Parts: sequence; C-alpha cells; structure tokens
Amino acid sequence: MVKDIGMCKIILYSVLIGILFLFVGCGVSNTNAKKGFVKYLKEHHNNKYEILTFKRNFNAANMNPNLYWVELMLKENSKIVINFEWNAKDKALYVPFNYTEDRSIEALTNYQKQEIVLREELYNVLEKDVLSMDVNVFNHAISIDLGTEPTFDKFQYFSNKICTVLDKYPNTWTREAHVEFKIKREEKGFYELIVKPTMFNDSTELYRYKQNAIVANNYGSVKAENIDYIIRKEFSKPKSPIFLSNIWVNQKDLNSFYIAFEKHEPRKIQERNKYLTEGVGMYLIEMSYPNLKKKTLTYFDYKTTDRDDIFLFLSTQLPQDYQYLIADL
Repeated sequence: MVKDIGMCKIILYSVLIGILFLFVGCGVSNTNAKKGFVKYLKEHHNNKYEILTFKRNFNAANMNPNLYWVELMLKENSKIVINFEWNAKDKALYVPFNYTEDRSIEALTNYQKQEIVLREELYNVLEKDVLSMDVNVFNHAISIDLGTEPTFDKFQYFSNKICTVLDKYPNTWTREAHVEFKIKREEKGFYELIVKPTMFNDSTELYRYKQNAIVANNYGSVKAENIDYIIRKEFSKPKSPIFLSNIWVNQKDLNSFYIAFEKHEPRKIQERNKYLTEGVGMYLIEMSYPNLKKKTLTYFDYKTTDRDDIFLFLSTQLPQDYQYLIADL
C-alpha cells in the first residue's frame, strides 16, 4: 500500500513537471525575448538602462510562459535599480489585474529617485540621535538602534521628526510608518511606534492605528525573551506546553502589559513516532514587568471562543489604555 502511494506521487509529479515544460516550450524563446526587450529599451528609453537580470518567470501561479523577471539599473545613477515583470509576447510591462498604480519604467524610476531622497533625508534628520538605523521605504518600515530603551518623550521626539519628513513625500511614503527601536545586539526591537503621515487616509484599512500607537513585538528582543521565559516557567507543563502569542503594551506605562499565550494539549490521534499537540485555548494575563499579576488571569476555551478571531476578540477585552487600534464606530 505504501509503495503504491509512493509510486502515485512520483507519477503525479512527473506529469506536473511535464505540463510545466510543455507550457514553457510554448512561450517566446529566451533569445528572442531578450532581443525584443533590448530593442524596446533602445527605442523607448534611449539605452539609459543596463540589464542586470532577465530570466523567465513562469510558475504555477501565473501560468504564463511569456513572463520574464527583469532588473534594470539606471546608468547615470547606479543606486537606482528597478524590477518588474515583462511580457515578451506583448512587448510590454506586465501589470496584474485591477492594479491601478502607474507601472511604467518611467514611474518606477521616479519612485526609486524619490525613495533615495526620502531615505537620505530621514538619515540626515535622525543620524545624530541614533547609533544606527535602516529605512525600508517599500515596506514602510524604519529600524532604529539606541543605547537604551526609549521613553515616551523619545517616542514623541522621533515621531515629530519622522512625520515632518514623510509629509513631504505623500506619493512615495503612502501609509503609516512602523518604527522599531532596538537595543544593541537585538534581532528585533521590542517596541514599535506607529507614525501616521498627515495626509494618510486609513478610513478603508482593515486595521486603523492610533497616531503614535505603541505595539510590542513578541520575539527577537531581550524583553520578549524574558517574558516568554517567565510565562513558560509558570504555566507550561510537559504534556501541556504553552506558547507566547501576543503582547499588548500600556500606552501610558511602557512596563505594563497584557500577555496572550496559547495552551496546547496532546492530539487525540497521534502520528507514528511523533508526539504532537494542538491549541485548545488562550490565556490572557496582566503583567507589570517583570512580575505577573495572576489575579487577572483569564482563560478562553476554543470550544466556546472562535480561534480564528481570537486576537481581535482579546483586544476588545483589554482596558482602554492597552488598545492601540481605532475602534469601528
């Protein structure tokens, strides 16, 4: 029986691979595709770009053998590198269905130019106040290294400076900034500050943050590791482990938290030679770092509380000082 299943898998994989090769064979050849693209650059962009990457990007997701992944560098400024998908058959940039933003080579280049200027301005404004920093315009993220944990005054100080820069580039920095604050040698900062540019309209967003909301990351920092250790030491059992799930920080007291951690129990049906557990409920406990307050411990069983919406549900159970999202009216 096992051999039959294995043979069926091999046959299935072979058929799928064959289908993929068949589709690829139907597309424009690599040589002709690149020749057509080089001709397009000369005719429409006066040979201003150097081709860094040009490779077929066919996969099971797009099922289009004519798509190529392209990376171009602007010759007059090597810092500007753009990337996109190219449809070799249509001789045009591929734009996903319902995509409304301008995806022309000119638009992508101008965006990169603005991104470089914005990033450099942020560095100039903040570099004297930090040990080091990293700005990712595409992901709307800023990572700041400090010598010590930030205070409320520091959060406000950085928020004002960052917002002043972002407001100058509403077409480049198009949503709220997630600014994490790390201490030396941390993989990820514990505190993350939300900075919303003045012109950013989040009325249609699924999650709407309050301005200067403080979000806690539950991994990668010294404080998160300490919290995880304290929780596991107190509540985890050999056959019923617990796993840290979420941390909410008091928006007025940086060392007061509510901690959510998931309780696991052995699965009723175990696989051979494996011991597996599954989530059965979620605990919510208050913590004044580094001490737990057991009197606030609450348990929500998945038999009566929907696991899929557990985090939004838990957010509604918190005192107002811990809520960093704008409640729907």
